[in-house]
Amino acid sequence: MDKLLTIKEAAAFLNVSQMSLRRWTNSGSLKCYRVGGKNERRFEMQELQNFLSRDNSRLPLGINDLTVKKSDHITHFYKKIEECLNEGISYLAKGLSLGDHLLVISTYTRLPKILEGLERFGFQISKLLGNGTIVTSTGVPDIANQLQFMNKAIESIQAPKSFRLLGDMVWALEQGWSLNDINILENHTNQFFIRNNALLLCQYDLTRFGADAAMMALETHNITVHRGQLKESPYFIGAANHNIGNTYV
Repeated sequence: MDKLLTIKEAAAFLNVSQMSLRRWTNSGSLKCYRVGGKNERRFEMQELQNFLSRDNSRLPLGINDLTVKKSDHITHFYKKIEECLNEGISYLAKGLSLGDHLLVISTYTRLPKILEGLERFGFQISKLLGNGTIVTSTGVPDIANQLQFMNKAIESIQAPKSFRLLGDMVWALEQGWSLNDINILENHTNQFFIRNNALLLCQYDLTRFGADAAMMALETHNITVHRGQLKESPYFIGAANHNIGNTYV
């Protein structure tokens, strides 16, 4: 066996963050060895080269010219409703053009505007709603019922069909959810909804959500979009139990 590389050396070779390496090894996408009492990760150069040679094709996000990987869990921070709607509609329209199914969760007032925006892109929304290509919701006050609804909606999309989820998280505020509830939902998404044919975009209004909520979003989404720029979140920790409060700041 060749010399094993540390996680710092492997991250430098792949030109990615150590957090990405941890996520890929946890999911089984990249092989690593565990050594020592602290189970530190070690990597073979050949495994890293094999990983680079695999199909790591990227998808158009539909926002500017940004591209993402399949199964990315993305948070979009915004301050203006116009940006929220425009970016969300563009993201969904790109998905429909690629043959994706859609799950859209937004507020009572914003959801109709999203569907109207997709109509302007030329999609027959009534038909797509009727045949299940688009599933919509304004959310419910009960987190258990919300999770059950989302599970059923996504399970109805059979592989190899792909889907895009859009959640403007203001809906959760309007349904009376606590920050802890939203945190549970985002972690549930990381545990059960992420798969190779899924793309998920959660929008957070910085005028409605405080610093604790923004930090939670950074910890539960591996990619962040803000002011038209896409960044890998350095704080992403995937599915975890967050000991955070039940109120917004």
